[in-house]
Amino acid sequence: MKILIINNNTRHLFYLKKALAAHELEVVIYEPGVRLNCDDKDLVILSGGGGEGNEINDTVDKGKLWYDDEMEFILKCKKPIVGICMGFEVIARAFGSEVKEMDDLIRGYKSFTTTPAGEKAFSRRNIKQYEAHKWYVPSIDSQQFDVWAKSPSGIEAIRHKTLPIIATQFHPEKDGTLALSHMIAQVC
Repeated sequence: MKILIINNNTRHLFYLKKALAAHELEVVIYEPGVRLNCDDKDLVILSGGGGEGNEINDTVDKGKLWYDDEMEFILKCKKPIVGICMGFEVIARAFGSEVKEMDDLIRGYKSFTTTPAGEKAFSRRNIKQYEAHKWYVPSIDSQQFDVWAKSPSGIEAIRHKTLPIIATQFHPEKDGTLALSHMIAQVC
C-alpha cells in the first residue's frame, strides 16, 4: 500500500514508520503552503504533533490558522484518512468541531471505554493506549461522525459516517490495545 504521512512534527515518527514498515511511505512535513498531493496514494495518515509551538489554534498571517491548508486538504481528499492526535484535532476542526485546551498535559498510557459502535469496530469494550496531548474535542457533529471511544478528557476515536475517515486522540502507532493496522483496516 502507498501511504502519504503528513507529519505534523510528531515525536513518534519512528513508531509510525515501524508500524508501517510493510508499506511504501512518503513523508511530508506539514507547514502552511506546503503542497499536499495524495493522487497516487492509497491512504493518508495525519500524524500527531510534537509540542513545537504549532498548536491547533495558532495563527500565521492575517488570522489564518496554522492548520488551515491541512484542513482544506482533508475536505478535498478522496482517499482514506487516518488522523492521530493532532491529526484527530485537525480533522475535528475541519468538520466544524471546537477543540479546547486542557489545564494540564495528558501523557502516558490511559484506559478508556468504547461506545457500542466502537466496541463493534474494535471488538473491545476497554482500551489502554498511549496519549500525549493538551487539547481535546468535547463534542462532534453526530450527523457526520460516530464516536467510537470516550474518556474523561473528551472524545478519543471517531469514524466519519460517509467518508473513509477515522481519527484517534490516542496514539495507535505505539504499543497498546489497538494497533495502527486495525485503524487502517477500518477505512481501507
